Amino acid sequence: MTAPAERAGEEAGRESSRWRSCLAFEERGIAAAVMLFFVVGAASSPYFLTIDNLTGILQSLTFLGFLAIGVGLTLMAGEIDISVGSIFGLVAVVTALLLHRGAPLWLAIAGGLGTGVGCGFVNGAVAELIRVPAVVVTLATLGVYRALALVVAGGSPVRGMPPLPGFFDAFGQGTMGGVSVITLLFLVMALLAELVVRRTAFGFRVLAVGSNPLAAHLVGFRVGRTRLLLLVFCGFMAALSGVCSVAYLHTAGPTAGTGYELSVLAAVIIGGVRLTGGRGSILGILLGLAVIGIIQNLIVLWGIPPTWTQGVSGMVLIASMALTWLSRREESTSADRVRGS
Repeated sequence: MTAPAERAGEEAGRESSRWRSCLAFEERGIAAAVMLFFVVGAASSPYFLTIDNLTGILQSLTFLGFLAIGVGLTLMAGEIDISVGSIFGLVAVVTALLLHRGAPLWLAIAGGLGTGVGCGFVNGAVAELIRVPAVVVTLATLGVYRALALVVAGGSPVRGMPPLPGFFDAFGQGTMGGVSVITLLFLVMALLAELVVRRTAFGFRVLAVGSNPLAAHLVGFRVGRTRLLLLVFCGFMAALSGVCSVAYLHTAGPTAGTGYELSVLAAVIIGGVRLTGGRGSILGILLGLAVIGIIQNLIVLWGIPPTWTQGVSGMVLIASMALTWLSRREESTSADRVRGS
């Protein structure tokens, strides 16, 4: 082999190594799915690649994204919180009601965030106290928190917000570089969560607890406390999303967030977080969110009747999961070849 060819081969190897180090094989599979959907969208609609449409997709995913970060971290530890949609609605109602009744802005925000943290603490404390999986507890609190939102709001949306330009205009409707301020806040939270998972001892404990709780306990990790903290964090992220929704919409409905838990779980699982815990990344979750957002957008652009919406979404989600599985299979085959050599 000539020297230029050798240098080209080495450079290609370095590029491949950088690609593999940035994305795990699950993430590469879902990244391939995102690129495929982009190609399909661009080929099927002239409006798909417009700036307005792409920023609209990003904005539509922001509120789900906050929830997905919390649910994703919790699932990495082997627990599932399916009450996040109800916490989102309850927090939005509490925040809007405090503003509507003349409370200072800081108190309304603190009240909303405190409500979400309290809901997350109840989920974790009850699960730890009666020794049942969090999914069982949150299945019950999903209905409890939704009922509380309906009672507090009197069954109707909360309107009539006071004029708060800094909150509603600069934050809720503000943009930087064409991107919503709320979306930028979400991306910052996603970056911080990714750093926690990859670079901190707590992130290591989260994955260890999800991978093997008994082994984690035997080496001295406080499994119950870790799961409690994660459920509190999950409630906080749902609350942050709820407060941001009030700033964006200038209103809050007691049924807001209904069905969010299913979309969030779909994004998290598609993004490579293992259902039994022990594996996952925030980057993968973001890619899973992108798939969900593109699917929803294409359904609108294609003019698919509402009666077919769920069916089309389900089929495309299966296709994306198949790509992830193929990527995992390729990685396993490559590993077997390395061991065999």
